Amino acid sequence: MNNMLENKPILIDALHVNVSGGLMILNHFVNRLTKRKIDFVLLRDERCPRLESEAGAKEVFVLSCDKKTRKTFYSVHKDDYRTVFCMGNIPPYIKLNCPVHTYFHNVSMLKLPKDYKASLKLKTLLKRMFICFYAKNTDTWIVQTQNTEDLVRRYLPTKGKSVFQYPFYAIDPRLREPSSIERTDYVFVGEYTSAKGHEDIVSAWEKLTLMGFGKPLHMTVSSRRFIDRLNESIEKGNNIVNHGFIPHSEVIDLFKHCKAMVYPSLNESLGLGVIEAIEAGCDIIGTDLPFLHSICEPSETFREHDSDSIVDAVLRYEKGCSKKSVLTIRDCADELIDFLEKQ
Repeated sequence: MNNMLENKPILIDALHVNVSGGLMILNHFVNRLTKRKIDFVLLRDERCPRLESEAGAKEVFVLSCDKKTRKTFYSVHKDDYRTVFCMGNIPPYIKLNCPVHTYFHNVSMLKLPKDYKASLKLKTLLKRMFICFYAKNTDTWIVQTQNTEDLVRRYLPTKGKSVFQYPFYAIDPRLREPSSIERTDYVFVGEYTSAKGHEDIVSAWEKLTLMGFGKPLHMTVSSRRFIDRLNESIEKGNNIVNHGFIPHSEVIDLFKHCKAMVYPSLNESLGLGVIEAIEAGCDIIGTDLPFLHSICEPSETFREHDSDSIVDAVLRYEKGCSKKSVLTIRDCADELIDFLEKQ
């Protein structure tokens, strides 16, 4: 490392990270940095709540994520850091005088769902072009899985850059606590999006109910875009229980009552829900796609956008001959910190 950079802190650029799984991962990463007493500065999105351990940072800047504000910040501080880790997909808007590593996790920006409307497809392609233009300002791409790495290498500029896999995530210890509850039900935890496969799983459970299948499916949907469809199915007597939006502690309880999670998603940057379900003792019946095989060995798989295939997979699993699901990924937050420290 350049001697002039050695005594400077690491910058964690978390602009654009403020909700859901991204926020959980950011909290976990800052917790690890603080626990290890790493000299770092945090650039936090103004929409992001205060982090658990951000007091461990040498300095915290809270800014808007708009392009002008971020560009101005880097223009002022371009010589202040020994390395920069951008957690929000987008490299800096100017070239810096230190190594820059960009964590890319928005796979929906790379592999576009076939049913995207033309306007949404155009908007997504423009966002991808924007990132491609500023890719010249990052030295590496950091990803969580082989699936995401393959997509990054296919759709983003990687010539002269390295792509490294460092999966990192936090697991609530309560997930691993033993449970004496008899597990009989099925679960699908996840808010509605067009790429999550909610239509397919509801259609599959309607078909299973008609066949006399007696095991309920638990869901956690609150989105107005799908709640009417779901409520209509439930009112017709289909064996689905919707819990709506629930706190994470109740999600853990839900996992503890279920024997398998049916996961019809079409793509994930990581698949934290799958990881949590396995940690809680559930098996996985999921879409036969690279994202799933990048993180686990599922008990059963089914074809994408195929409710009949979901039905067949559930019935195969019910025979009791399916293998136990196995997690093939682990938290590498400390390895990622070691990598940033050596830059």
